[in-house]
Amino acid sequence: MQILPLKEIDSIASYLHEKNRQETNYVTHIPQSIEDIKNDLSHKFDENTFYYIEDHDTIIGILGFESVDDETANVWGPIVNDTSEETLSALKEIWETLLNDHPNIKYCHISLHKDHILNNSKLKRLHAGYVETQYTLEIQQPPLPIDKKHQMTPYSKPYYYAFNKLHSNSFKHSDISADDIIDSLDDNHALYLYIAEGLVKGYIYLSIDIPEKLATIPNLASHHDYRKQGIAFQMIHFATTEAFNHQDVETVRIYVDSKKHEQIQLLYEKVGFHIVNETHHFKYVRPYDV
Repeated sequence: MQILPLKEIDSIASYLHEKNRQETNYVTHIPQSIEDIKNDLSHKFDENTFYYIEDHDTIIGILGFESVDDETANVWGPIVNDTSEETLSALKEIWETLLNDHPNIKYCHISLHKDHILNNSKLKRLHAGYVETQYTLEIQQPPLPIDKKHQMTPYSKPYYYAFNKLHSNSFKHSDISADDIIDSLDDNHALYLYIAEGLVKGYIYLSIDIPEKLATIPNLASHHDYRKQGIAFQMIHFATTEAFNHQDVETVRIYVDSKKHEQIQLLYEKVGFHIVNETHHFKYVRPYDV
């Protein structure tokens, strides 16, 4: 068994493509198509940021740092064929090499399928701690009607200030601004506001992909002063119903980051969504030098 720096991109790409289609080795940050994998390996990595483990001329594991900014990296991997002590020791050696060679990296993000063979306890070897779970939820038919009359209205310019403030406060580190959402509005992108007592208490953004027959809910937020009042449920129910009013939509999908599975059950499953995928997010934080 030996550890080698990035080379033989075609072989590594084939290995990644095969392994990443398996739930036991699925890693969020790796593209799905083999061509995209090859392209990223060629342009985002080099011999100092990506290593693989080889045994008898066969690739049995990989690990790489994809730079996000000067201090942050998304981790490609860990992907391994087995969890033997020898393999895990080689993996840890690569991890320590990457950290030592890139002292500027303070934060590493790892995102694995819930059934990944290295999930949870085995990641402690890399000193990465659990942060949250991302749930992918879908629904294939309109939700059942509710008795309560909705308080939703399409976005209009008079509500710009209130919407902008709510979005900015809810997503302080988002790459998508309130103006980005507003500029995108067309026949396939809609923004609805929850208005009560003359106040914008929540919003939900709906996007429709006609070729995929898919609607997604990329953003929703409710004002922190009005939480636990059923606002989120009503917004999700309304937007999902609106999505299925579009003749091309067969599925509505939403991604939710949460530590609490109970929240998923009480809110999204109550509307009619079901979980189709779960990925666990971990984060490594480099200790400060004392």
